[in-house]
Amino acid sequence: MNHLKLEDLGKRIAKLRKERHMTLKQLSDATGISVGFLSKIENGVCNPSISNVQKICYAMQVTVNELTALKKEDELLSTILKHESYVLRKENRCLIYGFGDTFRLETVFEGTPGFKVNIMTLTAGNSEQSHCIQAYDNFAIVAKGSMKIDLDDGTHFILCEGDCVMIRAKQQHSITNLSDDTCISYWIEIKDTQTP
Repeated sequence: MNHLKLEDLGKRIAKLRKERHMTLKQLSDATGISVGFLSKIENGVCNPSISNVQKICYAMQVTVNELTALKKEDELLSTILKHESYVLRKENRCLIYGFGDTFRLETVFEGTPGFKVNIMTLTAGNSEQSHCIQAYDNFAIVAKGSMKIDLDDGTHFILCEGDCVMIRAKQQHSITNLSDDTCISYWIEIKDTQTP
């Protein structure tokens, strides 16, 4: 399984920030992450948490997929085989981001401009939360286990196998595995292609 190297992640963040004519101070103000730590991330000397990566992506209006994707658009199965049916084996999923042994986000379909499917795996017995904020609407289905989702407005949801939830764009939330086993959920990212 390929992983994006720290220095490559840092270079991508710096490139996106400069393309948006943002200073480190502006990015710091938008994310709440110190200028010094952002500089270390951009220089590849610090490993940012998934929460910090998501804050950075939100501030620059890109998805974690777009920031960390290891494959180019013309390498994606959905592009190569866009007129054919195909199977994507578990071992061939594209890792978007992994955080220690607690959190793993993989993409299983990407290529259609307004539609992506990711799989989130939360390790068993770990109560650490994944803090998220997305630029786009996300519809999730719990395939295995159970999770708790806390929204920044104080609302919370307990989801079990087969339950679904819609998290609207820009809605800050945190996810906790409530299972004694691994929790697996499918996240469908829905981008409004009519909005510039």
